[in-house]
Amino acid sequence: MTAGLIDMSLNEVETLAAKAARGAGLSWGGAEEIGRAARRIARAGGDWPSLVLGLDSPAAGAPALEAEVLARLEAEIQALDEGKATRAAVAPAILAALEALAARTYVPASARSRVLGAGAGLTDND
Repeated sequence: MTAGLIDMSLNEVETLAAKAARGAGLSWGGAEEIGRAARRIARAGGDWPSLVLGLDSPAAGAPALEAEVLARLEAEIQALDEGKATRAAVAPAILAALEALAARTYVPASARSRVLGAGAGLTDND
């Protein structure tokens, strides 16, 4: 592995890509498709992070654009030779950008969210 890169399993790639796609505004179904596509692209040694980061636009969640993005990814996957990689390496800055998109799916920490069941609630008895 190249120095300075973070080693990720293909499961981590798929999960992070799906969360980042959802954070970019795609539907959960579209985000899951993006996750599976990212996994296949990573397995073939392709540049999956730039595809996911390219989703971050105000119109990303629009149904027409979402369908176009998924069709483009499918075409790109068809052009790839299926690789045999089981891991993917990503630069720390790229990973941070992907995690920032994924973080948009998290519930903001507040007293109200804790009362409604987020986290441990008002009492942490672990």
